[in-house]
Amino acid sequence: MPVEMDRNQIDSEGRGRSVSKGDVPDLLRRRYFTDERGGPGLGFYADARIQTAAFRDLGARLVTPRSDPNAIRDMAAVAQHRGWTVVVLHGEKDFRREAWLTASALGLEARGYQPTERDRQELERRQAALVRKTARAAEAGHERGDREPRDGGAAGQGSMRIVEAVVRARIGDRPSQDRILSAARERLASWLEKGARLQPVEVARSHVQQDSLRSRERQRSR
Repeated sequence: MPVEMDRNQIDSEGRGRSVSKGDVPDLLRRRYFTDERGGPGLGFYADARIQTAAFRDLGARLVTPRSDPNAIRDMAAVAQHRGWTVVVLHGEKDFRREAWLTASALGLEARGYQPTERDRQELERRQAALVRKTARAAEAGHERGDREPRDGGAAGQGSMRIVEAVVRARIGDRPSQDRILSAARERLASWLEKGARLQPVEVARSHVQQDSLRSRERQRSR
């Protein structure tokens, strides 16, 4: 029986911590059944009885036959876990759109899809929801007595990735991006030092707006 090739793909750009097949977050390891039958790479199955994998892991490439948001979410989580900073998307338009939204919300640079203005608005909503989810998890951990990093740690790194995604989505030229991100890093570091609750999407928006105002003022003064 011929194996159907999976058209929808998330590829590593070659940078990152790992491209090892099977290197996935523990949560996904517990969620899926896996084996290497039925196609190339390692198949991840949502149920022990089904024949078609939700997605397949080829190491530097993750593939799926459908545009299922749940599978795309988990594929993006694998890419983030492996430290892929840039991913390239291939396949159906619906798949590439959802993969762009999901990967970008996690702070990854996703290539292979040209977002619309509505897509960018949806991305901001997803980023804000992710920040709220992270904040709730941190508060729950605090109530349980878990120790939390106060020096930037994972919270600061995750927040900065979201800030970078927002800035790069809204600002076209690289020098302006770098200038805004430099200021945003200083502000986030200051907030973390004071123990304030992080709102990285708002940090990014405020710095983009401030930079835009300064640019208009410089143009008027010429």
